[in-house]
Formats: sequence, structure tokens, C-alpha cells
Amino acid sequence: MSDEAVPAEARAEVALAVRDALAEHGYERLTTAKIAEQYPKSEAGLYYYYDAKDEMIAAFLEFAVGRFGEELDGIEAADPEARLRAACERMFLSPGEEGADLHVAVMELLSHAPHNETLREPLVALQSAKLDVLAETVREGVEAGVFRPVDPEATAAFLLAAGDGSTGIHVALGMDVGDDLRTGWSSYVDGLLAD
Repeated sequence: MSDEAVPAEARAEVALAVRDALAEHGYERLTTAKIAEQYPKSEAGLYYYYDAKDEMIAAFLEFAVGRFGEELDGIEAADPEARLRAACERMFLSPGEEGADLHVAVMELLSHAPHNETLREPLVALQSAKLDVLAETVREGVEAGVFRPVDPEATAAFLLAAGDGSTGIHVALGMDVGDDLRTGWSSYVDGLLAD
């Protein structure tokens, strides 16, 4: 069944079940049975809408595309600098923080993307959505004179890549670099500020 044919409520239920199962088990150990443990209905209900684990994961990724933007829209920040710093707080997580396990799971999915077409397209969409939100925040800051005239797309790409990398070394490997990462991204944002 195409994702468009899946009712919105069912799509959301499957996406949340996949999110929770991915965060707990990671991609390699994830099974449909483990997704079903998180799903409020039967395992058969999962198969009514999706044929395979990767299709369920793709549905989760598609569901997640708008979440980063929604999170930033929900931030009660008066200016682009505060929004950008809040975005960095959400990208540069530490082990044990809410969402950190899910960031690791998404990084694991990214490593499979070159060889898995089912995952590749929704992963590109998810990362593109993050880039768009970051670039728009920087663009607004440049236009408002809060940031110096930097390239919004290049700045967004750098921050996203740095955030993804921090997930690998700090959250996945547990290297004790959290304070250094915070200092680094905070200094980078400071360097964007107009004089």
C-alpha cells in the first residue's frame, strides 16, 4: 500500500512505534516484532499497511521531516540568534538526553542509505528539511542585521554536518567531548554575529 493510502492516524502510530523501537534497538537489531511491541495495535496491523521493516522506517522518516521545523517554530525566541542557538541545542545532544538514542539510530540509517533506496529518499528529505530550517533562520538573521552577511546554505550545511558528527563521537561512542562541542558550536554562532 502506498504511504499516501495509509490513513494519517495509522501513519502516525506506525511512525511513533518505529521511533521508539529504533531508539531502543538501533537499525541492525530492529525487527518488525520489536516495532510491534511499541505499536498500539497488533503486528498484523503493521503488515496491513507496510510490507517490510524498511518501509515502516521510511514512513517514520517521512513523518519526522516536519518535526524539526515544528520544534523550532515552537521555540519562543525573539530573534534568529536565539532560534539558531536552540536548533544547535537540539542537534548537539549528549548521551542520556531525550532524543539522543534516536539521533544515533538516524546516523545508523544514514550509513545504510547508499545501498538502500527505500531509506535513501526519506533520509534525504529529512536532512534537507533540517537544512532548510537552519538556512532560513540564518537568512532571517542576515536580513535583520543580527548575523553578518554569511551564506545561509553553507552555514546550515556546516552546522548540520557538525551536529551529525557530534552524534557519532559524543553520543554513539561516548567520548567525553560534550563541553568542547558546546564551546565549539557556541563560538561558531558567536562568529556569525554582526559587529
